Amino acid sequence: MTQKAILAKLDALLEPLDFMRTRAAWNRRSECFIEVIDVQVSKAGDAATVNAGVLDTTAHVKLWGSEPPEFVEETACTVRARVGELIDGKDLWWPVEGDHAIDQVSKAVCVHVLPFVERMCSRESMVQWLIDTQVVKKKYPPSIINLAILQSLVGRSSEACALLAEMQTKAVGAWRAKAAEVAVRLGCAK
Repeated sequence: MTQKAILAKLDALLEPLDFMRTRAAWNRRSECFIEVIDVQVSKAGDAATVNAGVLDTTAHVKLWGSEPPEFVEETACTVRARVGELIDGKDLWWPVEGDHAIDQVSKAVCVHVLPFVERMCSRESMVQWLIDTQVVKKKYPPSIINLAILQSLVGRSSEACALLAEMQTKAVGAWRAKAAEVAVRLGCAK
């Protein structure tokens, strides 16, 4: 299995579903959401995994103050997951050696990744995913701020403002400033 072979197999799967590929990532756009699937090859080049995410375009504007780029990378998504997390909660990498891995990757995308990105095209589902994956406990600032933004967008403004206020007391440097900036955009700041 080579990266080129994986990309060809996933092109055959994803292009009929209106995904467009750039390098090793695919995007599918709807009115409010951009679904992203990408293939990540290990630094050693001997294994590959699949990442997925969905970017809420309104949440992106609230977070960064600008429209999303024309083509979105998985790391910019509002919610994100790796294929192994979707299957059994464990990281999963397929060895590049051997042709049977191509079919395993394709099957995992069909059975786990596509349903995930389709399910995440709902703000309520995104909020629940971020809560279920314990982003606040993990202390990763972009995910926490995205949770607050999504809470605000689904009508949970008090929860959103409380989360941003807490971040402003606990975060350091640029993330503290970003939390304050988003609080203003959401109408939390007094």
